[in-house]
Amino acid sequence: MADTGKEKSRIEVLEETVAALAEKVDSLSAQLTKVEKTAVKKTAGLFGGKRERVAIKDSKTGKVYISKAATGKALASEVDSTPEDHFAWYKLIAKFPDRFVEASPAEKAQVEKEEADRLAKLVEEANKKLAAEEAAAAKAAAPKKSK
Repeated sequence: MADTGKEKSRIEVLEETVAALAEKVDSLSAQLTKVEKTAVKKTAGLFGGKRERVAIKDSKTGKVYISKAATGKALASEVDSTPEDHFAWYKLIAKFPDRFVEASPAEKAQVEKEEADRLAKLVEEANKKLAAEEAAAAKAAAPKKSK
């Protein structure tokens, strides 16, 4: 509003104050949105976010494991633990800090292929067993022919 030398009414002063507050709220809202986006990026792998398995290579034996958890389960006995212990991996790296490294992309692809083949074989065996059970059940339920 143009300043005409007259004293501003209370409504005009309030309107200007509300406009200034609205501008400040918009500015703070934009800053908050920016902070939230940054926080989401930085915590993407934490607290239940999407995580990618990291293949681990045992530099002592050369064996590549499909994940940290699989490494912990396989080598739990080396740290006086059990395969059911969810913290076995952390115990391993605490006891042997230089023994384990992240597997190369080629090693990771190979171990993932082996794991996929192993799982496919298990599924195939389970399907064969189920088919045999269903055939046996159908044969037992079929009416017998009289001669």
